[in-house]
Amino acid sequence: MTALSRFKHAIADQICRATHSKPEELMQLMRMSKSRKEGHISISLPKLNAFLGNPVKNKRDLQPWSESMVKDFQFCNNRLINKSTSTEKDLFFTFNEPEFVRQVLQQVYHDDKTYGWSHIPKPSLTENTVLVDYSSPNIAKPFHAGHLRSTIIGNFVKRIHEALGYRVIGINYLGDWGKQYGLLAVGFERYGDEKLLLSNPIHHLYQVYVKINADASISEDISKQANKYFKRMEEGDPKAIQQWTRFRDMSIKSYTSIYKRLNIEFDVYSGESEVNNYIPKALAMLKDQHLITHTDDGASAVNLEEYQLGNAVVQRADGTSLYITRDLASILRRKELYSFAKAFYVVGREQSNYFKQVFKIAEKMIPSSKLDLQHIGFGRIQGMSTRKGSAVFLQDILDTAKERILEYMTQDSDKSQIENIDYIADQLGVSAIMIQDMKSKRDKNYEFAWDRVTDAKGDTGVFLQYAHARACGIERKAGIAVDPQCNFELLKEKEAIDLVELIAQFPETVQSAFSTLEPCTIVNYLFKLSHATSTASKFLRVKDMDIDTSKARLLLFWSARATLRNGLYLLGIKPIKKM
Repeated sequence: MTALSRFKHAIADQICRATHSKPEELMQLMRMSKSRKEGHISISLPKLNAFLGNPVKNKRDLQPWSESMVKDFQFCNNRLINKSTSTEKDLFFTFNEPEFVRQVLQQVYHDDKTYGWSHIPKPSLTENTVLVDYSSPNIAKPFHAGHLRSTIIGNFVKRIHEALGYRVIGINYLGDWGKQYGLLAVGFERYGDEKLLLSNPIHHLYQVYVKINADASISEDISKQANKYFKRMEEGDPKAIQQWTRFRDMSIKSYTSIYKRLNIEFDVYSGESEVNNYIPKALAMLKDQHLITHTDDGASAVNLEEYQLGNAVVQRADGTSLYITRDLASILRRKELYSFAKAFYVVGREQSNYFKQVFKIAEKMIPSSKLDLQHIGFGRIQGMSTRKGSAVFLQDILDTAKERILEYMTQDSDKSQIENIDYIADQLGVSAIMIQDMKSKRDKNYEFAWDRVTDAKGDTGVFLQYAHARACGIERKAGIAVDPQCNFELLKEKEAIDLVELIAQFPETVQSAFSTLEPCTIVNYLFKLSHATSTASKFLRVKDMDIDTSKARLLLFWSARATLRNGLYLLGIKPIKKM
């Protein structure tokens, strides 16, 4: 149980004695008060009345009812709650403030790098394996902004599950198969350059792909050649497979170095190519379940009209597979390899209907298996570009962010002398891009603006990094060690209590973010925490104070920094200690 939960539970116990309700349910009605003049926790009387089945029928009788209830509360022997009061609209409860401060800060100190989630029960062995399918660029196509969002959001989904005790397998499911690869192979025969391929495989393969697509737009023969080449691949032609393997391996090597800048590592680089042997099995299972129908042109399909999902083609008339066929085959393969309890697909919301088809067909294809498949959708980025033009490559996006941060830092004589300035600028650029992406609900489209992204004063990734570095500076300059047994009664200023209250809310914030898989829940909490830390640091000096005051305040700022660090970790951001 968290420190804040213990205080809420003490309140709930008293109310439950008067109302015969359950504490855990009642705690859901509690909110931190906007003003501590009335108390630390408030409960809306109309909501409490509704929760209890409306024992009070007239709104005018709510306050007398609440007053009669609170007068029987026995907080005199309770070391957590000092008093309760009521108004026309709310019940208020006042904490024993020094005890609240002590429990919150000592819990952060004790939990340290697990503060925020150490209290959450770990999943059982039968439920603990989770797959996260994210990023997933196509070898033959550019790494566009949609892949960037998938990468950032998917990494958050992976990290928060890992923190809560799940065994998570992060899969980068590359688009390395299909007709588009056949098109690339035909294009490389025409336009490929070994030197350019070796120097920058991702860029060169994209250039080839653009040229051959232009050719295909004016010649149907190109498309036929691409289909023939892909058929050779599906049939296992050694020469075709050898070239495909080379392009794939070179691309993965390039991607790995770029992902490293984002502090991201994948457990598995998979792809549509690896499910080839499972396609016949998937089609056979669909036939066994009597799900296959045939279209007028001879293609095989699954009729999903009763679910308002149309008619899903699963095999072309010439026998070749489609995306949906390979996704169904991948589910069979992953179930066999990992025995997963849950699988997330982090892909743009425009694919929502497609994944509904995949999941419904999979459910009907394997009726004996309970499949928990979830699509984590997101909106589009609008207006993202670099000095090189359209930002189709992740490397270009990261380089542009780094250049802009470096420009800002070198204009400041102090910042220009920072050790490892190149590394710091790169990490700030990464943080800026990631926070810009995650600060709003993921389903929303958002307008990308470089000036807003790299602003050190607004609610940006640069600001969060600055807040962390500044808190580290307080610790470095304090000249004393952090002491969890300090005098907590010395932390009585409004700024100190405000900060403690925010620190106390972090575990609930993590729980909420896990329930919704919305990274913005963490991001917006960290903005509040950083602003409160900044305000407190202006009023609560640590250095050159009497030793007891310094110890108490140092623990407060250490706890705020540890909480900020843990939040950044969940978001996939490496905190900077000095800038």
